[in-house]
Amino acid sequence: MKKQDFNCLNRIIIGPGYPLRGGISESNESLCKSFNQEEKTCQIISYSLQYPSILFPGKKQTVGLSESSTHTNLNLINTLNPLSWFNTVRKVLKIKPHYVIIRYWHPYFAICLALIARLLRHKSIFIIAWVDNIYPHDPMPFQNILTNFFLKSCDTYMVMSKSVKKDLLNFRDLSSKKVKFSPHPIYSVFGNTVAKKIAQKNIGLTKDNTQVNNKYILFFGLIRKYKGLELLLEVMALEKIKKLNIYLIIAGEFYEKKSKYLEKIKFLGIENKIILHDNYIPNEDVKNYFCAADIVVQPYLSATQSGVSMVALNFNKPVLLTNVGGLSEYVTHNFDGYLVDPDKEKIASALEDYFANNREGCFSKNIEIKKTEFSWKGLANKFDNLYSNFQND
Repeated sequence: MKKQDFNCLNRIIIGPGYPLRGGISESNESLCKSFNQEEKTCQIISYSLQYPSILFPGKKQTVGLSESSTHTNLNLINTLNPLSWFNTVRKVLKIKPHYVIIRYWHPYFAICLALIARLLRHKSIFIIAWVDNIYPHDPMPFQNILTNFFLKSCDTYMVMSKSVKKDLLNFRDLSSKKVKFSPHPIYSVFGNTVAKKIAQKNIGLTKDNTQVNNKYILFFGLIRKYKGLELLLEVMALEKIKKLNIYLIIAGEFYEKKSKYLEKIKFLGIENKIILHDNYIPNEDVKNYFCAADIVVQPYLSATQSGVSMVALNFNKPVLLTNVGGLSEYVTHNFDGYLVDPDKEKIASALEDYFANNREGCFSKNIEIKKTEFSWKGLANKFDNLYSNFQND
């Protein structure tokens, strides 16, 4: 088949977009924007109802319009209403894209998205599954059956972590040619870097907490068990960490019982070292949290990839990661951050090294050099190449 002129092609992304909140929505928007900046038309078809309220652990599923970079999304899919799935198929066929990207991260969406994919493939629309996880962070009944049902509905697959690629190839008997890896790009939608002292003031740190010898570490994002906040609280209680005068900024909404964490903070006697902002952080405020901190700490117990790391790299902010899942793909240990086992002593030792040796400046310079590897344009081109390669076979 003759090679396609991609400047003339339409692409559809089926997945969350504004006004739905969260990292998956942000990344769909960023990819769509990258396609359109390259004069490649792209459209997001999102959800009118993503989760029923009984299944959603947060306070709300949407952001305000002021936080939305675009208002052109088609919010068509109601996960509880099959009629909306057929309406989505009809809309896609009317647009006549050359290929459709379907974002998949949880078995809850498997039946809905699989039926949409199968109906589109029946009409010769090429389907690329953009897969965040093969196994959900919180297990659910029949998850493997549901995930397999969706995966069998697609032509090929894009993943942002080598660990997810491995899971996918183990999960299904696929040719490695069908699975393309591209690292999670860096988020650039949260504004420009802010001077550290100004950022600290912007998030309301008190005068006493902004003295020159105080140090700040940031735990950012939705608070769920697998992200290891309990482990980080134990790190904060260690005597060698207390001596460093480190404050922990926790910025994110609780997706499990908040009281459990408050009780642990009290039990460990570290109330005066914790700065808690337990709400979903609006886009316009994200830069202040990352710029206020000296280092971002992600003590995850399990993971595939991390959008939080990509926000940190955007602001040249070093990250301390635990060596689980795909997180090792973001950091070169002792060069632009730390990669350690999920162990409180090892996390504490890395923090000691960071502050004792004033590593922030050196690590930040190394991040500046490295981050060109993580571009949305690169990811967009890999989607095009994935489609093109299969059309030319």
